[in-house]
Amino acid sequence: MDRRLRRTTSRASRTAAAGDDGDGMYRQSAAVRGIRWSMLAVIGRQGFQIVGALIIARILGPESFGIISVASIYVVLVTLLLDQGLSAALVQRPDLSPRAPGATVTLNLVMAVLLGGLTWVIAPALADFFSVPELVLILQILAVALPAKALGIVPRAVLARRLIFRGMAVSDVAGAASGTVAGVTSALLGAGYFAVVFQVIATDVVAAAVLLLAARGPAPNVNLREVLPLLRFSVGVFGVNALAYFSRNIDNILVGRYLGVTSLSLYGMAYRVLAVPVMLFGQTVNRVMFPVFSRTSSDKALVSANLLTSMQVLSMLVVPVMVFSACASPLLVTLVLGQDWVEAAPLLSVLAIAGARETIFFIAPSLMRGLGRAGLNLRYEILATVLQVSGIVVGLQFGLLWVAVGYAVGGFLLTPVLLVIQSRLSGASVGAQVATIWPAVHCSIWGAAAYFGAGFVDLPAGLDLLAGLAAFIVVAVGVLRLVHRDRTRVFLSRVATLAAIRR
Repeated sequence: MDRRLRRTTSRASRTAAAGDDGDGMYRQSAAVRGIRWSMLAVIGRQGFQIVGALIIARILGPESFGIISVASIYVVLVTLLLDQGLSAALVQRPDLSPRAPGATVTLNLVMAVLLGGLTWVIAPALADFFSVPELVLILQILAVALPAKALGIVPRAVLARRLIFRGMAVSDVAGAASGTVAGVTSALLGAGYFAVVFQVIATDVVAAAVLLLAARGPAPNVNLREVLPLLRFSVGVFGVNALAYFSRNIDNILVGRYLGVTSLSLYGMAYRVLAVPVMLFGQTVNRVMFPVFSRTSSDKALVSANLLTSMQVLSMLVVPVMVFSACASPLLVTLVLGQDWVEAAPLLSVLAIAGARETIFFIAPSLMRGLGRAGLNLRYEILATVLQVSGIVVGLQFGLLWVAVGYAVGGFLLTPVLLVIQSRLSGASVGAQVATIWPAVHCSIWGAAAYFGAGFVDLPAGLDLLAGLAAFIVVAVGVLRLVHRDRTRVFLSRVATLAAIRR
């Protein structure tokens, strides 16, 4: 990219940060660049975290790792409570006071102190609830470290508002790398379940430091009235996020409470398979498209194009991988985690399919929030919570596997609702959306059949997995080339564009 084009891009970035929509070509290229940086960030972050979790799980075994799973429920909850939806409001609001980000930092730090004190007090009660006495000290240490987590919230929102994703990418990778090294090293040295404490604190401190440097602040201030204009939007977002947290964690909470931490460990490890594509691909597209939808809300044709592009990319990247994981779960679990974790295999199969569906439609909340429809998002999350919690509660009566089945069924019942919502907001018809994701589903079905067909060949351990993978890939690619050639060509051209565009 020559100097003149760099100056043009720089001016466009400043214009977008000030709230001006700019032209459609800039917005599209900004989205592509953002997806590229976010993809690098999430791959790096999730890569470190997944590898770290697998190593720690293999070292500790299901019983001790279950304590870490319980602590993880708390970490996700306090992250939600620290933010209160204000970071989304900072990104979405067209006109923003210069002092609003600093005032939000102050509010986040105050919340960190209050939540830390509350956590310290109620930690024994939480440990009793899960029948895990070891949880008390873990939660109290994490409570003291909450200000570090709070410091990174607003700088991330400021960078997202400016459509500057490189700073976020560096912070994510640096934080995850530091946390993984700290967690794995402490586990190898015999720290046991306290490895999660070292991992979380190292991640938060390093990530916050990098974000503060990249965003150049903002410095805290006491002009808390500047936060008031943000509250109307943030309250709706917070309500949505709270319901989403409840619907996505009630299964972990109930399993830990009624089936024990060993069952929670097995379920939690399988749930990570669901979370991997959501975090790796869904969150990548989500964090980019939310500000892009916000800036392009007046151009319905562009919103529709961006939505369909996102759905195509997500489905093609995720569905085949997750279907293969569902088919090969017994071999994968034994190979990666060992025989102690073999009971997690059927859970992995169910949640892998659920994860594929959830990743494709992870874009829906960004669409609703980006177009200023926080109320609609809240109503949807209420419906999603009712359906998925009902499925989980019913499944709990029959055992651990049925909890996963109940969660998955609840999610699939929501799919028609999401298709209609996205159609009404973007103008992309339900048929166009289904046609966009069908090639990935279709080729994966045939790939799964090929995998199981290869299983009839008697091969040594290890080679059977490779043979199944090869059969899956060959048949899936063949279906794409023979039946869905045009859509595959469009997908590949978009991937090539993504790789070619440089910041």
